[in-house]
Amino acid sequence: MLHPIVSCAQILHKNRNFRMSEIPRKLQSYSESLRYPVYDSWLHFYEEDFRCDVYTEGLTPCLGHIKKFGGALTLDRSIGWCDNLEVQMDADKVNRHSRDIFAQNGIPYIINVRFGDEKSYPFCFRDIPKGSILFVGALGTQAQADRKAVFYSGVCTMIETLEPRVLLVYGSVDKRILELCIARDIALVRYPSQKEVIR
Repeated sequence: MLHPIVSCAQILHKNRNFRMSEIPRKLQSYSESLRYPVYDSWLHFYEEDFRCDVYTEGLTPCLGHIKKFGGALTLDRSIGWCDNLEVQMDADKVNRHSRDIFAQNGIPYIINVRFGDEKSYPFCFRDIPKGSILFVGALGTQAQADRKAVFYSGVCTMIETLEPRVLLVYGSVDKRILELCIARDIALVRYPSQKEVIR
């Protein structure tokens, strides 16, 4: 028998205001939720676009399914650090649009902050409330030095700009990010990637 794949929260640093009830205990990928739903988990979209019909069919037809779960992260159309500015801005629009759709339909959500290199900084942090709970996806950013450097720089800029009180990370956490969160007293929670969970 096959079992559903979920990522469980791993608390790396708690600050004095941290409350477990404010964050997802479990995450499940959208495509996995279509086959083996775990309804008390939150949905994430950290997967290839072709696996995720929210990208191919649009978000609206999928809302009935998404509403059955605890909540969702905003869409994760990746912003590549080497993509041209127009592509990066389009990916940002998809993320913002998902915030609006989730809010209009009463779906609890956490903003998944998407950034590329410094070209994306003027628009990717716009309209995100300071001091909130934010998500970032580290999948595919830690294996190569140049990608790791771009991701770390983006996280540092996001922390400086948005001052989150809780940072949630999908995938592995760079030791420097942990040290930065401890120094700034930002709660840090990691969710293992789906690839890690099935190993």
